[in-house]
Amino acid sequence: MTPRTGINELAAGRKPHSRAWDAVTSLPFVTRAALTAMVTGNFVLLAITIAGFFVSDVGYDWAIYIEAARRVLEGGDLYRWSGSYAWSYSPILAWFFAAVAPIGFLGWSALHIAALGFIRPRWVAAVVFLSWPFWVDLYNGNTMTFVAIAGLSALERRTTGIGAYLLMCLLMPRPVMLPLMIWILWREPAWRARFAVLALASASLALATGQGLAWIGALAGVADAVAESSRDFGPGILFGPWWTAAGALLSVVFMLRGRIGLASLAASPYWLPQYLLMLVLELVRSGPRGQPSGQDQVSDVVEIQPGVAQHRGNR
Repeated sequence: MTPRTGINELAAGRKPHSRAWDAVTSLPFVTRAALTAMVTGNFVLLAITIAGFFVSDVGYDWAIYIEAARRVLEGGDLYRWSGSYAWSYSPILAWFFAAVAPIGFLGWSALHIAALGFIRPRWVAAVVFLSWPFWVDLYNGNTMTFVAIAGLSALERRTTGIGAYLLMCLLMPRPVMLPLMIWILWREPAWRARFAVLALASASLALATGQGLAWIGALAGVADAVAESSRDFGPGILFGPWWTAAGALLSVVFMLRGRIGLASLAASPYWLPQYLLMLVLELVRSGPRGQPSGQDQVSDVVEIQPGVAQHRGNR
């Protein structure tokens, strides 16, 4: 299907999601059964998570951010972990949370929901809103929603999205974020020098706080800490350290095929529920810098053909 054909279909009143639905219904039975099971599981877990807002404490990660903000304001040690406190972001980011702390957990949650407005096309925003990983991120007050949304924009080669994503990679580095960062620096040569400048500035500021070396030490211990927690459900639980090498190789294979969302999960030695938000990257294609997404551009929509799901456009 060419872009022109798609535009004609849009002009005729046929929506992209209608074509997507037709494509899904034409999939083999086994594939449709698997999709049905995944969707059903998503909504069951979503219902459980939403119920948790009313029957248990929320803001597990938000509490860590607020404690980090308190410590940085008082000149305390950000990386002295105790109890549930395990700050592993840049010391620079602690100052950011010191600034936003007054909005509270409700304000932070509102920012998560407001951020969905930056997603194009709208149906992708709806998918994210109805996904279990998004509500887990909201429940815990984590940051993966912002990472995934910046990633969507970066994948479409938007300048603001690329800049935001690369900055997040420096301030809150996670293995799950590496494949898209590598993809950006590979596909966008102009950003290599900019990223080097950002990295130098970030490292300099972190060292200037006096806690830069402690941060490096904390990063080295994150994988073990998460693996020992009850929240990790990744392949590393079964395969142990073997998954690190196997996952890295699998990630490269996915990257070469343009499957950045899958590459992101494969690259991480540990999985937290909110990391599944990176799979939203499978719903859009890469495009020229600044190209609108989902506006008379059928190539921006994932088209699923019988037996195969593929991204249209440039890889």
